Amino acid sequence: MLYYRFPGLSIVSNNGYFIEDQTPVKQGFILSNFNNKSKYVFVDSDESTPFDCECHPPYVISQGDYLKQAREIVSLLRTSSLEKLVYSRIKSEKISISGKELFERLTNQYPSAFVYYFKDALLGEWIGATPEILIKGSGQQFESMSLAGTKKSDDQSPWGEKEHEEQAFVSRFLHDVILKQGVTELTTDGPKTTLAGPLAHLRTDFHWRSTQEQAWKIANELHPTPAVSGTPKQTAMEWILDHERHERQFYAGMIGFVDEEHMNLYVNLRCAQIQGDQIYLYVGGGFTADSIPEKEWEETENKSRTLLNLL
Repeated sequence: MLYYRFPGLSIVSNNGYFIEDQTPVKQGFILSNFNNKSKYVFVDSDESTPFDCECHPPYVISQGDYLKQAREIVSLLRTSSLEKLVYSRIKSEKISISGKELFERLTNQYPSAFVYYFKDALLGEWIGATPEILIKGSGQQFESMSLAGTKKSDDQSPWGEKEHEEQAFVSRFLHDVILKQGVTELTTDGPKTTLAGPLAHLRTDFHWRSTQEQAWKIANELHPTPAVSGTPKQTAMEWILDHERHERQFYAGMIGFVDEEHMNLYVNLRCAQIQGDQIYLYVGGGFTADSIPEKEWEETENKSRTLLNLL
């Protein structure tokens, strides 16, 4: 089963299943893993498929081990060519409501987020409410956003240099990738403060004109952006795959719907995997040379509240 709702639109519910598909998707609900190596498309079907996913609990790091690794990351950023690195972790909690009920609560609580829930024999049971557009548009009008820099939504203090630096890394990357595809009339707006549930972020919006084919190429080159990997991108990706002790799976992957005229793709943030009575929340934070490990841990705790506040 699959349920999803784009901001301002009605809930869509489908029966069916996911299949792995590496060919360019012309139409359908799509999902990719973090490093974009595996892509899946949802196939509508009236057949009843038993849920027998052999899913294993992911690795949940302790606070002590997280802080130890975080200090090593800050040291690395001060002595290497890496400028930013996104380090993620998994938080585990008991869940006493169904995934479908949590999905309904999320759609009510976060009207400006893309909210989804699926339960699939191949991929397992996942849920999320993400504020970050990867690419959205139709015809020849498209948009994207740079979403980097985080604090609590009730924090009235000015944004710090670390958050502005983090935002600038991502914005420069988006600007360069979009222009590389030969688009026209590219405009930017930001950075500005935007609210997403219990959090506030720095956001810069990008708007341009291009063909659907160009937009699809941009989506695949953007993903995963420095907002979920780091800068330089390839070096950061290699570090993440070598050093994070859990697999990100669909966290920070590409998710959404495309057809021949429309594209509505998001970055899969504020997401979680459900296994029995446990929910595993995937959260991360962007490190720079000025990061304070304890504050980065606190940021991941705050990000987990998007879902936990509704349990």
